[in-house]
Amino acid sequence: MIPKGCIEECRGCKHREWSMEASLEQKFNFLVSKLSEWKHALSPVISAPDAQRWGYRFKTMLNAKWDENGWHFGTISRDELIDIPECPLHKNEVNRALGLLRDTLPSGIDFPLAFYVQASAQVVLIVKSRGASSYAWFTDSVKDELITLGVRGLWVHYNPSAGRRLYEKTHWELLFGEKRSIDSNGLLYGPGTFQQLIPSLYKQSLDEATTFFSPTINHAIVDLYCGTGTSMSRWVALGASVMGVEVGGEAVECAKLNAPQATILRGACRQRIPQIRDWVIQQKNQKREVYLYVNPPRTGIEQEVLDWIAGEGKPNKIAYLSCSAGTLFKNLAVLTQNGYKVCRLIPYDFFPQTIHVECLALIEKV
Repeated sequence: MIPKGCIEECRGCKHREWSMEASLEQKFNFLVSKLSEWKHALSPVISAPDAQRWGYRFKTMLNAKWDENGWHFGTISRDELIDIPECPLHKNEVNRALGLLRDTLPSGIDFPLAFYVQASAQVVLIVKSRGASSYAWFTDSVKDELITLGVRGLWVHYNPSAGRRLYEKTHWELLFGEKRSIDSNGLLYGPGTFQQLIPSLYKQSLDEATTFFSPTINHAIVDLYCGTGTSMSRWVALGASVMGVEVGGEAVECAKLNAPQATILRGACRQRIPQIRDWVIQQKNQKREVYLYVNPPRTGIEQEVLDWIAGEGKPNKIAYLSCSAGTLFKNLAVLTQNGYKVCRLIPYDFFPQTIHVECLALIEKV
C-alpha cells in the first residue's frame, strides 16, 4: 500500500512501499555492481532514522498548471502534470504553502505561473511572461500565513523562456522578506542556490572529509563546484588556505560572504584551470600540502579538470562527493590508473524513498 498522500501515478519515490532495510540494501547492491573494482572499500549506506525518512523535503521544484479546476502543482510524466497536493515527502509547511497559493493566486491567464521553487525559507514563483502582473492577490493575510509557514523571502521571477532555462539574470521581484536566509550551519543562501535535503547527513559527509583531510595552516584545499561555501567555511576555519570555483553567480556571492578568507572564482571549473594551476603552484612554493574537494553535478568531474588532477595537479588527497555511481566509476578509473588509491567509499541516503544514493570517495596519492 502506498503511503497516505501519495498519488499512484507519481513515480518519483520508487521505494515508497519498501522498508528502510530493503531500500538501503538495494542501494548498497547497486553501488557494489557499479563500483565492483573497489567494493572492498565500500561501507554500508548511511541514512536518517526511519522516522525522518518522510516529510524531510523543504526544498522542491514543481511544475505549475492552470485549468478549469484551478491551480495544480506537481511533476510531469508523459507530458501530463501529476498533481501532488499532499506529497508525504514534503514537509507539511510546503504542502500548506502550496494549498494557500491554490486558493489565492489569480487565473493562469492573468498570472501565467510555470514553476514553484522552494529552497527552505526562500520561495520563487517563476512566471512565463515578460512583464509585471497585478499583485492584488498578495494580501497581508497571505503574507502573514506564509511567514507562519517559515517563508522568509517570496520572489516573482519573470522568465518568458521558463522551461528551457529555469532562471534568467533579470526580472526578479522580491514581494516581501529578505534576499538571503541563514541555513542550519549559520551560512547564507539565496533563492536559487542548491542545498542538500537532509542537513544532518550532509554534515556527516563533511565530518568524514574533514577527518580525512585534517587540514591545518600547512594545507591548501581546492574546492571545486563549491556552491555557497559550506565546505570551504570548514577548511578556512581550521586554518587552511582555500580556493573555490563555482559557476552560479548567486552561489558565488553567498560563498564570498560565508568564506571571506577564501579565494573564490566564478565560472566552469574547466575554464578556471589556469588560475587553479597558478594558485596551486604558489601554495606548493609556500610548502603547503595540496588537497582537493569536489562535489560535481551528475556528469562528474569535467574532463579538462580530470586531466589536470591526474597530470600536473596531483593533490595529495581527494574527497569526492558523487551523485552518480556511473560517472564516479569513470573518474575513479582514471585516478587509480594515474597514481591514486581509493581508501573508502561511504554512501549516503540523501534521498530516502527514491532510487538515488550519493557516495563520498576518499582518495589518496600512492
